[in-house]
Amino acid sequence: PDKAENGEPYQRRRAVGSPLPPPAPRDGAPLAGSSSWRRIMLMILAITIHNIPEGLAVGVGFGAIGKSASATFQSARNLAIGIGIQNFPEGLAVSLPLRGAGFSRWKAFWYGQLSGMVEPLAGLLGAFAVVLAEPLLPYALGFAAGAMVYVVMDDIIPEAQTSGNGKLASWTSILGFVVMMSLDVGLG
Repeated sequence: PDKAENGEPYQRRRAVGSPLPPPAPRDGAPLAGSSSWRRIMLMILAITIHNIPEGLAVGVGFGAIGKSASATFQSARNLAIGIGIQNFPEGLAVSLPLRGAGFSRWKAFWYGQLSGMVEPLAGLLGAFAVVLAEPLLPYALGFAAGAMVYVVMDDIIPEAQTSGNGKLASWTSILGFVVMMSLDVGLG
């Protein structure tokens, strides 16, 4: 009789009266176990994680300046401005639910700011990745090509052998290799 129905947690009763009231939230914030609080936290987490690739994109834009004709300061600046403009509604999407949940204006504002602080950090990482990845790019592409050749030789050709198309698979693999090497040498 002391246990509530419908999945409610067990609570002791004072006497015959009602269950103990839940502890009052601090700063007007909802309880950590409530479903609205979980939704708010998931949305904040999603927006914060969403800001990481945006920061990486801006960092790569600035890190790639001068590496190609289209990688200019103006294009990187325009990308940063565009992402910066759309960050205003994202910050509001973090701050407004917190304010509605009872947080003070300043606390809600700062949590909105903190959710966007991953962007400059990811931007620095993106700019550094461009500098770091450029000398590694030929090796990484060679590794990827070797992995694809391995998959074809280890999985696809033996599978073709079992279905009776082994010779066709082998000859088309050779033909594909010759065509790709001709394109590589001919087009540079």
